[in-house]
Formats: sequence, C-alpha cells, structure tokens
Amino acid sequence: MRPSDGNDRFNIPIPSPSLTPLSTLLATLSSQTGLPLDQLKLIYKGAVLKDPSLTLSSYGIDDGSTLVLIGKGGDVPAPTSTSNSTSTKPNGVGVPIKKKVVQPETDQESVLVEWINHLVDNLLQPLIPSILTFISQTHPNATNRPKVIPKFEVLQKEHARLSETLLKALLDLDGVNINNSEWNDARQARKMGVKQIQGELNRVDEAWGERKRIGG
Repeated sequence: MRPSDGNDRFNIPIPSPSLTPLSTLLATLSSQTGLPLDQLKLIYKGAVLKDPSLTLSSYGIDDGSTLVLIGKGGDVPAPTSTSNSTSTKPNGVGVPIKKKVVQPETDQESVLVEWINHLVDNLLQPLIPSILTFISQTHPNATNRPKVIPKFEVLQKEHARLSETLLKALLDLDGVNINNSEWNDARQARKMGVKQIQGELNRVDEAWGERKRIGG
C-alpha cells in the first residue's frame, strides 16, 4: 500500500517483540487497512520480511522501530523512504488501534449478519498468531514447543494481555443490538461469534493453567 501523499503512519503497539511473530503484525495491519494479508509486504531496513512465523526480534525489530508497508507488486523502497510506515511502541497492548465500532443502521438482516461476521474476524484474527505462540510456549502437550521458553513473568503478562483483549472482544459482541425479533440469522451469527472468541479464551486459560502447575 502506497498512499499518494506518502505520509500516512500506523502506530502499532507491540508488547514483546521476542514473543510476537511477524504474522501478528501483518494481521493487525490487514485489519487496520482493510487489505488482504496476501497483498501486504513489510520492509525493514530495505529488506522484505518474508517468514511470518519468525518473531519480530528475529528480524531485529524492537520498540520504536520503523517499518515500511507497501502493497503486493509495489517497488521495495529505500530505507529512507517516506512511504506509508508503521512503528512499534513500547508498553503497548499488541492490538490494532482502530476507530470505535459503530453498528450500521439497516432494515436488512443480511447486512447486519455480514457486519457481525466481519466484526468477529476483525476482533479475533489479529490475535490468533499470538494465541498459537502462547499455547506453544505454555502447554506441555503442544507439538510445536520452541527450544527457548520465555520466563514465567513474561508469559504471565502475555496471558493477562490476551485474556483482557478477548474479554473486550466478547463485550463488543455483547453490545450488538438485534431489535427485530424475527432476525434469527443475526442472532445466530452473534452467538457463533461469541462461541469462537470464548473458545480461544478457554484455550489460552487452559494452557496457562497447565503452565502454572509447573510453577515459576
């Protein structure tokens, strides 16, 4: 993505670059910009970041780092380019900075159902990479456990962050108003969204419970 003025910026809070995979940052940017993941490329110091499974720190990205975001097929800018850029900030919460969710006013149930489905995707998808990473680092039965496991205190903070963010997502869904008593499809969409998010919250809590049994 290359805006015509070349000055747009996205400030993305990243709490732990050593824990956060590139895929999380890409998913967040996709949610913010509305562009599909396969149309996004991130550049850091003139190099394209290609492996989404690697953590940000693996690329040398830390608090305050500036990256360049361009669309698929665009030219790779020089490190000094003023193209659309994104920065990581210390002490962030690792979730998209987005406008307040506004429910559309509509008399068509299909419009509301589609909006609810998009809302669930925007709330949940940016968190999935972090959830998978967290589970791999905490659950003893995880098949993809990394060689280096973060300290207990670091994992404790990550659990708190994920739990809080997922709970806020549940509240956002709970706030969806369906006033028409005949709109069963919309109610089902909201119910399924709650089930999805609650399921991820349960997975996070289960993995953390297993980790706590081991102790610090």
